[in-house]
Amino acid sequence: MSLGLGLLLALVLFSHLIIHFRYFREQEDDTISVEFFLWSFINYKIEIPVLTLQNKLSGISLTTRTELETGGDNSRELLGKAGKFSIESLEDAICKFKQWWPLVDEMKVIADYFLSHIRVTCLEWHTKIGTGDAAVTGFLTGFLYSFKGGIISAFYRKLANAGNPKISVEPNFRKEQFSTSINCIFKIRVGNIMVTGVKIFMKMVKRRGVNRTCQNIP
Repeated sequence: MSLGLGLLLALVLFSHLIIHFRYFREQEDDTISVEFFLWSFINYKIEIPVLTLQNKLSGISLTTRTELETGGDNSRELLGKAGKFSIESLEDAICKFKQWWPLVDEMKVIADYFLSHIRVTCLEWHTKIGTGDAAVTGFLTGFLYSFKGGIISAFYRKLANAGNPKISVEPNFRKEQFSTSINCIFKIRVGNIMVTGVKIFMKMVKRRGVNRTCQNIP
């Protein structure tokens, strides 16, 4: 019995979790979806169809809507909720930054560990842009090519293995337009995810009681 459980645990830990990330933007409409695949019959999908940045007199509000679904013919919504994060003042934002920055700095090491075990099998990033001015459009096209190349190069240096990315920037010299799409498929072992989670948990426990109120932060 214990041997069987041990073999099952080992199978899970050494199995690859495949993640399919997609992002589409057309003018002001955004669509984000993330699918998780484990073996051939476990499939979860998270969709964030609404990402709205609202400007309010009291501060900045970011509203999202998230859905979690299972794959197959019997797909059903497991989770649907709206969350809101608000920053009431610049002082509050600075306070939160001072509280969390040491933790963010510590998380960089964990993030590097996590990325070093990721294998990217597909990465496509396509953009269409037009400003109505041919000269400005041409300049932005070249700038975006360089920007994408720099971002992907820095990202790929931290990965375990990655295929050749496909990027494009298509200029529209006749009218104003902006659309972009990212399609990325990567995989990582479940065991590496669990180790990363334990590392994050230990860092959070270590920092319990360290956070201070804004009044006590110089």
